[in-house]
Amino acid sequence: MKKIALAVMGVFVASGAWAGAPDWSKVTERKVKLFYPGQASLEWVMNKNDHSAVPDIVDKKRACSKCHEGDANEIGDKIVAGKPVGSSKSVLEPKPPAGKVGWIPVSFKAAHDGEKIYFRFEWVPPQNGDLKLDKKNEVKLTMMFDGGGTVEGAELNGCWGTCHNDLRSMKDAKDDKKTKYIKGADLASGKFMDLMQYRSGKGEKPADGYVADQRVMEGGKGLVKAEGIKEGNKWVVTFERTLAGGGKGDHAIMPDKIYNFGFAIHEDFTAARYHYVSLNYQFGLDKTVDGVKYYYNVTKQ
Repeated sequence: MKKIALAVMGVFVASGAWAGAPDWSKVTERKVKLFYPGQASLEWVMNKNDHSAVPDIVDKKRACSKCHEGDANEIGDKIVAGKPVGSSKSVLEPKPPAGKVGWIPVSFKAAHDGEKIYFRFEWVPPQNGDLKLDKKNEVKLTMMFDGGGTVEGAELNGCWGTCHNDLRSMKDAKDDKKTKYIKGADLASGKFMDLMQYRSGKGEKPADGYVADQRVMEGGKGLVKAEGIKEGNKWVVTFERTLAGGGKGDHAIMPDKIYNFGFAIHEDFTAARYHYVSLNYQFGLDKTVDGVKYYYNVTKQ
């Protein structure tokens, strides 16, 4: 069989299956729309004057995905173009990046083998503009998840609880180094987001950290491998992680819990808020949840 050269974390290797990875052809695919959020912080999302759905979120416990999974692409297109959105007709992107698209479709898959869990993301890189903020990494992919209902509101907004008005490049930024955090975070009680990040730059190591009162890009012991392959016009990124975790900022992934998660992709050498983000999603191990469309059942392979 003919071998194809693929770029894996800056190194060219022969194509083939990852050692230890599941047979992805047998794993259920979920299509996810990642959209450009601009300066749509948690404060904006949860302000009734800005976002008319706040009563539904607060009183009816209606998740963001339930309302916006279908039109996330339309929202992203408006925000990236500097057009007004929401009931307040807010312009959430004050400096529209020239040539940047408003959303990208991503194929998401996950499986486990009883000891480790595997996450796979596939997408075609979109046409983007000339905003090159991270010259080392053409692509970064970040996934965050809570400890199974340990972060208040995560079942409704995913990882949006880490995004605030005062972060770098956001509306009320006063510190160009301030990154994501969770209000009232507490590592001891599990009120934090576990974080994994793949970086495509040559020699760049993946991050295994967490978001609590600040974002920390190290300390975890659960991430075994983070790999990225660019083949033709397609990117494929996978995470391999132990279910047990075991490090600082690692959540143990157990069969009796449902985990709230979200993920983001920095495309075309971008950084900070100039990324594409998912709405809230959930996963569990070998567990079906009827009527929840944003839930993903991670089955054993």
